[in-house]
Amino acid sequence: MKIYRFRILLDNANNVFRDIEISAEAPCAELHEAIIEAFEFSGDEVASFFLSNEEWDKGEEIALMDFSEPGVGHVRNMIDTRLKDVVYDKGDKMLYLYDFLRMWIWYVELSDIIEAEKGADYPRVVLSVGDAPEEGSKGMVDSFESEGDDDPFGDFDDGFDESDFDNFDGEQFH
Repeated sequence: MKIYRFRILLDNANNVFRDIEISAEAPCAELHEAIIEAFEFSGDEVASFFLSNEEWDKGEEIALMDFSEPGVGHVRNMIDTRLKDVVYDKGDKMLYLYDFLRMWIWYVELSDIIEAEKGADYPRVVLSVGDAPEEGSKGMVDSFESEGDDDPFGDFDDGFDESDFDNFDGEQFH
C-alpha cells in the first residue's frame, strides 16, 4: 500500500509544522481530521482543501461541505475524493483552510511516497515541530468587502517563504 507523507506548515507561525503519513487511498476527509488532531483544533468549523501550484495559488476546491448553489457548479467533497485522485507526485501542493471566519491556513506539500510499514496505523504524525497556537487565538476576519478585494484569501501568504519546507529535516528536533 502506498503511503503519502505530507509536510503541513501553519501560515504565519514560525516553525510550526507537522509531517503526517496517510494512505494514498484515504479520502481527503481523513487528512482533514489528521490535521485537526495534529494541531489540536476542535474540528467544529468548516474547512476546504484547494489544489495549488508552485506559487501557492489556490485552485480547485475540495470542501468538507458543499455550499455551492445548485446548477452553478460542482465542488468536490472531502468524503468522496481520495488523496491519490488529487495529488500524485512529490512536491504536489494543496492549501488547507479551516474556519472561514478566522482563516486558519496551512500549506500542505506531498514530501514523500513510501510503502506502508507492516503493523503501522495510519494516519500518523511522524514529526511535530513547534507548538500549535490556540484555535481561538486568531481574530475573526471582519469583512472581505472592507478590504475592497473579491478574493477572501487576500495576501495571506505574504510571510511565507518556500524555503520553510526545505530547512527542516527534523534531525535538530529529535
